Amino acid sequence: MAFYKKIQTFPFSTKQYTILIFGFIAFFSTGLLGLISFYKHLDASGENIAVYLPYGVLIFFFNIFYLKAIRLSREDYENKLKKEKEYSQKLLATQKRFLRYAVHETNTPLAVIVANIELHEMEHGKHIALQNIEAATKNISGIYDDLSYLTQRDTLEYPKEEIAFSSFVKNRVHFFDVVAKQSNISFHIIDKTSSASLFFNETRLQRIVDNNITNAIKYTYEYETVTILLSETIDTIIFEIYSHSTPIEDTDHIFDAYYREDTLEEGLGLGLDLVKSICFKENIDISVTSNESRTTFCYTFPKGNHENTAT
Repeated sequence: MAFYKKIQTFPFSTKQYTILIFGFIAFFSTGLLGLISFYKHLDASGENIAVYLPYGVLIFFFNIFYLKAIRLSREDYENKLKKEKEYSQKLLATQKRFLRYAVHETNTPLAVIVANIELHEMEHGKHIALQNIEAATKNISGIYDDLSYLTQRDTLEYPKEEIAFSSFVKNRVHFFDVVAKQSNISFHIIDKTSSASLFFNETRLQRIVDNNITNAIKYTYEYETVTILLSETIDTIIFEIYSHSTPIEDTDHIFDAYYREDTLEEGLGLGLDLVKSICFKENIDISVTSNESRTTFCYTFPKGNHENTAT
């Protein structure tokens, strides 16, 4: 019984076992007949080796049958692989469709929550409980924006426009200010640009800026400051964000999808992969340095031309 169970663990089906055994017999017989023929040919007795011809013909057909069985087995495997591939593609298409619907349906209740928070604060002023709700809502909003972009990036065009880079970044920092305060983190913006403008798509720029701000909030130590440095050269605009935070051990893989060094931190592990894909499309240079004292993400944007293009 134990031997039978051991055989069951082998990665072959009954059909495959049959083909393997048959092949072994066919090739063994072929080799044996060849040795006999060779031996009889050297034998001084000069015995006629033609008597072995029927055996040779039989073994020949054995080999033909074996090769045919191998071909049929391969075709079965290829058909099975094709069906599994088609099923995987259908499953992936279904998942993408579900994700699109889920993202779409999330937008309405999220907008209702935000609108009611703002309305309540206008009528009754700030409240700690509402601020916590607002912070959580903005975190959800960031996740929603990432998922929305991921589900539509292959089907929508993203036209570029002239964006006042400094104002844009400051507005996004202001948006997440309540989230930072909830984590006892503050922002410090150093603006060395002279009202520099960037020709870029606003949705894509928001994904880059928002993901870096939210990551900084998530991983910066409590009561520390997140510094955002904006600078420019003749041809580029530089967005640099750094803080005293958890050191990154592997900066080469930090942008990989689903890669997260700190498994205790909640998150999808998709934000920086999304950022990398946008930067690749837009020829944005990325550099990351991290040690015990500071972690820095630096993005160098080409100012580009002002042709009305969409990619």
